[in-house]
Amino acid sequence: MKSKTPLILGGVFLVLVIIFLVTSINPPEKSEGAQPLFKGEKPDIDKLEMSSKAHGTIVVEEQNGVWNITSPVQYRAADNMVETTINTLLNLPVDGIVSDRKESQAKFEVSDSLGTSLKVYSKGELILDAIVGKHSIDMNHTYARLAGGDDIYLWRGMLKSHVDREPNDWRDKTIYSFNEDDIVSITAVTGKTTKELVRADSLWVYTENGTKKPIEQKNVKDLLTLIATLRCDAFADAKDIPRAAENEPDTRVSFKVRNGDVHAFDVWSPGDEDAGRYLVRKENGNEVFRFYRYRGAQLVIDYEKLKPVETES
Repeated sequence: MKSKTPLILGGVFLVLVIIFLVTSINPPEKSEGAQPLFKGEKPDIDKLEMSSKAHGTIVVEEQNGVWNITSPVQYRAADNMVETTINTLLNLPVDGIVSDRKESQAKFEVSDSLGTSLKVYSKGELILDAIVGKHSIDMNHTYARLAGGDDIYLWRGMLKSHVDREPNDWRDKTIYSFNEDDIVSITAVTGKTTKELVRADSLWVYTENGTKKPIEQKNVKDLLTLIATLRCDAFADAKDIPRAAENEPDTRVSFKVRNGDVHAFDVWSPGDEDAGRYLVRKENGNEVFRFYRYRGAQLVIDYEKLKPVETES
């Protein structure tokens, strides 16, 4: 047994020497590393077209310096949504190819039927035509395939979450955009009850049907911020529209700004079967906006949120 040990050790040593020589003469090939999606000068992206089985085709494009949704509806696009998507594309590293087998396309959701078609344009030229698939298990990458090709790429980042959206997700949810200091009064009329907040110098005064009630000044600021920069939680859907179309609003809210302009909107408060959805429509407007209970209740001037906190004596 002892006589065999030196032979075994010698054999192991010889194998190690051979491996060393082979790897020294022919070192393993090194990866090029991550490559940018757009090589060279970054393009000026001015149009995005996304198509999927779930959401149909959505087109967002820049028109005279303003980003608009042009399909399936005509509406102002949310600037932050567009800018985030474009910045993600312009700074997206490609970490290589994971497969070139057609049968793998379904697995990574980059087939024509499962993926989201993404077309990117610059000055009328199509600069990217790709199928965006699912996220990787570690949620750090997105699988993608160039249209017409078989290679499945690993794109760094969560691009799927940017392009696989419903049309309403791309819409600008802004209703008003004022400085809260510009508002000098807010009035809410619900049936026979009129609630009013009026700025008197640096303090706010609250009255209900002409009767003054005490309020906490700092609580008024929350309401001012809400109305001055009013953004809806969502847009009304097929379940909401009939309620606004067939019923008179429950509350008319108006507010005056320093230049004397008065802005008004109507509010439909939720019933037992409306899942806490408040509906809002600007005076002379067509679009119906949806607010959920917490913010919707504040719009109609909820005194419970304005009154001073009672302290125990």
